[in-house]
Amino acid sequence: MTSGVPRVENLEMLSWLTPRQQREREFFDEYWSRYQPPEVDFDVVQGNERRPWNSYWYVFEAAKQCYQSGARKLLDFGCGGGAHAVTLAAMGYEVSGFDISPRSIETARQVAAAHGLADRIQLSVQTSERLDYPDNYFDVVVGIDILHHVEIAPSVAECIRVLRPGGVAFFREFIEVPAFDRVRNTALVRFFFPNTKTLDLWHHITDDERKLNAQDIAAMRALCPALMETRFHVFARLDRLLRRHGGRGASRMEMLDYWLCKKLPALNRLGGSVVLQLTKDVGPTSDAGVSNSRLDPALPLQ
Repeated sequence: MTSGVPRVENLEMLSWLTPRQQREREFFDEYWSRYQPPEVDFDVVQGNERRPWNSYWYVFEAAKQCYQSGARKLLDFGCGGGAHAVTLAAMGYEVSGFDISPRSIETARQVAAAHGLADRIQLSVQTSERLDYPDNYFDVVVGIDILHHVEIAPSVAECIRVLRPGGVAFFREFIEVPAFDRVRNTALVRFFFPNTKTLDLWHHITDDERKLNAQDIAAMRALCPALMETRFHVFARLDRLLRRHGGRGASRMEMLDYWLCKKLPALNRLGGSVVLQLTKDVGPTSDAGVSNSRLDPALPLQ
């Protein structure tokens, strides 16, 4: 892919890493040293199945709608092992992706090459708080489970900077729900489900990660007043007990949440996962090719 976006390969550029950033980089360098490259799920691209109740599918469906509306340049914001970048490239996007971990980028390049999409995916070692991309460059930004690993305000500011006017960012994140988190953090629950640092394949936790909270959402809204929230995982929290790790089938608990929240919208505020949609202000003279109205992946694609 020839895009003019710079590649950041010189690790001396990362000499200014904060202690938190250094810990995150070391963690994911070790993580991808332990495990095989991730499998890529192309079902959301190739099939006719819809899963509006699943937060990950919701983001990919939204990205698909943006592509159908004319978006072409996409940033995978914290690309990790590259599985999401490959899925998005398979939709047709010219994908740029970055990660703080050199080992993550190495793994992502292997995954892109294995699926024949290396020419559509440009990857580099960067930090979210200090991106080396041009202003107003990307049509779409997608971040999957990344904001709880970074400093949110500077990272979101950089996201908005690199989005073109009218461009849209989607972040899938974990979010605090005080009513549930008080129970989650009791000694008994933490005994059976620890929430301290672990390199477990399915539930890895770094030293510094934490769920987003109301203050984080307020800080993001101050940067992007057009921010919208869609919540998931009310009763689907129980999937950790009921579902096999890595299972790709539809979750019945997520489907139940979807149905109940349509009937009782107040339940949405109890969702422990959220998709945040940020739309960059078009301004009085800018030309936006992607609509800045709310995208609804639950609707049939046009």
